Amino acid sequence: MRTPLCYGAAALLLLSLPAFAQEKAQDKAQDKTQNPNTLTVQAKRAPLQLSDQQRSEIQAALATENTEQKTPPKFEPKAGDTIPLTITVDVMPPKAVEHDPSLQPYAYAKLAKDVLVIDPTTKKIVAVIPRQDATTGKDVAPADWAKTKGRELTGQQPEPASSSEPGHEPAGDSGDKANGNEQKNKSQ
Repeated sequence: MRTPLCYGAAALLLLSLPAFAQEKAQDKAQDKTQNPNTLTVQAKRAPLQLSDQQRSEIQAALATENTEQKTPPKFEPKAGDTIPLTITVDVMPPKAVEHDPSLQPYAYAKLAKDVLVIDPTTKKIVAVIPRQDATTGKDVAPADWAKTKGRELTGQQPEPASSSEPGHEPAGDSGDKANGNEQKNKSQ
């Protein structure tokens, strides 16, 4: 009696192996887990070398982005440096990624004179692009923006900007002015 039972169990096992193998293959295809070694290699990717065309595409994509921020005092951006904590990092605009998908994993910070391309995982500057339309670091008065950039974006001839209204500073606090949130030095 034992022998037929063993043969039956062996036959059942042999019949279920192809189904088990197929199920394992489906599980592997649906598995979204990434290999840690692959992630390490991706994190140590080669530095981004921007061509002149890529630089101009980034400039064009950021022309209408209202993300300019103050440059922190005494900050000189250089590739490889870590950005200060006061700089806000924004995702690369879809227009730039559309033209060059290799820019997708990077972020940027738009300062008055430069655009910083940043690796968001390490907060390191990958590239510094001098802005074609560098500003003084002051916001343009709304009426002046409408007369110049606003008309240009709508295909109209820009009017000369009046300098009657004082310029405003961009949003963000680089710590250069007192705003009431400073901590008192307790060692005094």
